Amino acid sequence: IDSDGHLHEPFDLFERYMEKEFYPLRPRIVDLRGDPRDQGRWIIEGRVVPRMPFSRGVGAGGFKYVGPRHPRMRARNDSLDDVRGRLQDLDQLGIDVQVVYPTALAWIADVENKELAAACCRAYNNYVAERSAEAPDRLKGVALVPLQDPPAAAEEAVRAVRELKMVGVTIPGMVGNRPLSSPEFLPFFKAVNDLDTALGFHAVTGMHYTPWADCFHDFFSTHTTCMPFSMMVAMVSVLRLNLFEQIPNLRCAFLEIGASWLPYWSWWVGKHLEEGDPGLDTRAGEEWGDAPYRLPASREPAHYIAASRILTGFEQEEDLRLIIDQIGAQALMYASDYPHGDMDWERVHAVKALKGLAESEKAALLGDNARRFYKL
Repeated sequence: IDSDGHLHEPFDLFERYMEKEFYPLRPRIVDLRGDPRDQGRWIIEGRVVPRMPFSRGVGAGGFKYVGPRHPRMRARNDSLDDVRGRLQDLDQLGIDVQVVYPTALAWIADVENKELAAACCRAYNNYVAERSAEAPDRLKGVALVPLQDPPAAAEEAVRAVRELKMVGVTIPGMVGNRPLSSPEFLPFFKAVNDLDTALGFHAVTGMHYTPWADCFHDFFSTHTTCMPFSMMVAMVSVLRLNLFEQIPNLRCAFLEIGASWLPYWSWWVGKHLEEGDPGLDTRAGEEWGDAPYRLPASREPAHYIAASRILTGFEQEEDLRLIIDQIGAQALMYASDYPHGDMDWERVHAVKALKGLAESEKAALLGDNARRFYKL
């Protein structure tokens, strides 16, 4: 089971799926300089995403969806328009079931017009659900939601999971400069709890406001900081709101950054929880919300990792034996990153061939954990 596959949104997605009311405001693909490397940049509300080279928090080049990216790729492009071709690729990769996340549309959390953001999410989710229905046993969509409007995000999560049969919801590590520990996001998390669905945190460089990445003007620096730090901040926010205790069905995957970070961050955050913060209970209720949500997590991250409520993906070149010895095999899920250009076509087969892991551990990493997380 591929816990974190992708699609590249087709350039005409919003021409095909945007509701008439919002059609004039729809995001559009722009050709900024006539350079093929800049294909796939979107403009919305007068802003270009991903950000341009040499700008603060710069993102990757334009997101092409015209394929193939690899000599072995059979899908005619990186979208979900060619389901038959994608299934042929999954057969080569050794993937039976793929959970599909968006790519460029991570910028949705940065849209100021909340109604427009919600309409974009509905268009995307309708597209993914329609295409996944062509192979419902093998393709599972994860819903995009307008988290800058928590009630609307909750409403779209309910629609996507209950009506469109999507298997989870994806959100960024923060919204603008607002951490997810803000009480305003609590209704959204409660809706996820009621749905008993997976919550996948996912970062994309240069797509939304990330203060640490905005220190830099080059892709190396922004990518190095944006991807892991945003997921670390998200995990702290979940613990800061005490969500795992307040919301019993909550289970979170922090994706796209490997697994080596999790033992360290679990120790680092747990150390601070153990030492405590005497200021937490003295903040003004008007600023921090009701008292129950001002408390720190009652247990350290290691507890939630052991309970399979905090998970992450992994990379083949990581020392999986060392990571498993520190936090257990139940926290790791295979993630292909298909169809991105830096993916590894042989990783499933390589993990199966590893001599340092038990067969039960390989089964956990390659399928059992993802099956449990997404309730497949």
